[in-house]
Amino acid sequence: MKHKGRELLAGLVVLLGSSVLSAAEFRLSGLEDPLAANVRAMLTIDDALEKETLPRPGRLNYLHRQSEAEIRQALQPFGYYNPELNLELSVTGPEESWFAAYEVNPGPRTVIGKLHLALDGVGQDDEELQRVLAESALKEGAPFLHQDYSALKSQLQSRASERGYYDADFTTSSVQVFPETNLAEIELVYYTGNRVSIGDIRFDEAPVSEKLLRRYLPFESGDPVDTAQLVTLQRNLIDSNYFGDVEVRPLLDQREGGMVPIHIGLGPRKQTLYSGGAGYGTDTGARIQLGMNRRWLNTRGHSLDTRLRMSQIKQEFYTTYLIPGSNPVTDRFALTLRLEDEDSDTIDARTVGIGGSWQKQFANWERVLGLEWQQEEWIFEGEQRDSTLLLPSARFSRTMADNLLNTSKGYSLEFGVQAASEALLSDTDLIQFDMRTKRVDSFAERWRLLTRAELGITLVDAVDDLPASLRFYAGGDSSVRGYDYQSLGPEGKDGDVIGGRYLAAASVEVDYLVKDKWRVAAFFDAGNAFDDKDVDLKTGAGVGARWLSPIGPIRLDLAVPLEDSGVRLHFTLGPDL
Repeated sequence: MKHKGRELLAGLVVLLGSSVLSAAEFRLSGLEDPLAANVRAMLTIDDALEKETLPRPGRLNYLHRQSEAEIRQALQPFGYYNPELNLELSVTGPEESWFAAYEVNPGPRTVIGKLHLALDGVGQDDEELQRVLAESALKEGAPFLHQDYSALKSQLQSRASERGYYDADFTTSSVQVFPETNLAEIELVYYTGNRVSIGDIRFDEAPVSEKLLRRYLPFESGDPVDTAQLVTLQRNLIDSNYFGDVEVRPLLDQREGGMVPIHIGLGPRKQTLYSGGAGYGTDTGARIQLGMNRRWLNTRGHSLDTRLRMSQIKQEFYTTYLIPGSNPVTDRFALTLRLEDEDSDTIDARTVGIGGSWQKQFANWERVLGLEWQQEEWIFEGEQRDSTLLLPSARFSRTMADNLLNTSKGYSLEFGVQAASEALLSDTDLIQFDMRTKRVDSFAERWRLLTRAELGITLVDAVDDLPASLRFYAGGDSSVRGYDYQSLGPEGKDGDVIGGRYLAAASVEVDYLVKDKWRVAAFFDAGNAFDDKDVDLKTGAGVGARWLSPIGPIRLDLAVPLEDSGVRLHFTLGPDL
């Protein structure tokens, strides 16, 4: 009987030790995220209680005993070293459900008492490294967060490597925490070593000369290594349109005598790009475009861009011969031939233009200085006229936007002046100024305000002396909606619009994002072209829909001319700026 009793007791112990409880609850109080989230992530008992099959009671009790150390470890990265803990694990209810109630008061936060951050070595006065120290979140009296300390070390190492301090390292890196006073002492000394300089600059074989490629360099042999400049070179060479793939890499394994060679790997694009497209606009009707871009014609990097655009009212042919400037990143020269033939309700004209320009980028502005010889024939009111002009010009433009395809905030500004003189191979004397500006502002979460203004002024004795292409008109998709393309302006004796010397137009539009990729809009436009100070502004208003396509907004507007009867549909495609 004793033997059977012992067997029965042993079986009961095994049964209890291996029993699986069907219910459990874990409750954590006293903390908010991110503290609470980090504590729960560290607690192994929390994971155990969430499982469908619970561990044995002995295992749960063991995990409970580990919880205090885990909680303290989870709070320390946030600067809490003296938490108050009330941790309970019990079995409740008739079904013996496990219940863990952990109440945690994080206690006072440890702050930085003493702080010593310093640079040593050749780069101790390096402004970029000094900026890393100055912008660090580590300050005397500030809460001590482990992530701030780790972030500073990582940023110093990253910035030092970017600036060519390849042998830099920490000579002192210590953190002392005194839980009894809730203070931390930090000492960090970073020895930069010597800064490596750029040695030989080696280019892969390319379809353009190395002499041209070296004009893209923002540095020279002997300059200190700066990764930002290496990235700039990579971007400049890709933007040149000669290369599809560019790799700029320091050859660290060949470093010698404080110099490191730079290898520039180049993957050329296809020499010729052919393009084509078709579309429709309410101003132009159906239209097609064909193009050929010869990315390089010779080893000097000259290129050729040719475009043919045809629509129901206008045919245009352009060919431009491009020559890199002394700094090909910011300036280039262009020789252009253009042929235009327009036959709309307003204009019947044919134009030939031959000219050259110097295009230069400075800061966020683009400047174009040009000189074009223009010969034009046009017909107004049954009378054919022609003119020859030699037009020097200057244009300036600037676009700033957070996103060019889907703009929330930004603006564009373009203005220019051109002139002609009878003393310089022209039929008439004239000076013409024009300006266009657009702006996009966001307010609230889904609303945008879009504004636009346009101004044109021509100083000339008589509008009859102006070719059709130099006269101002209003009306159309990008002008005063509700009116046909170029249908607004001074009229001739038979009532046809013949254009004017002046232009003024403006627009205000509000749109609302109703759902992803879709906006609805309401707008009001005003403007006209005119010949004297008596301005007869025409106005239009309406509503529209916008689809934010991958190639830019597609707009459909329904507009009403407020001075006339009728309704007009406007369809446009392109960025807001």
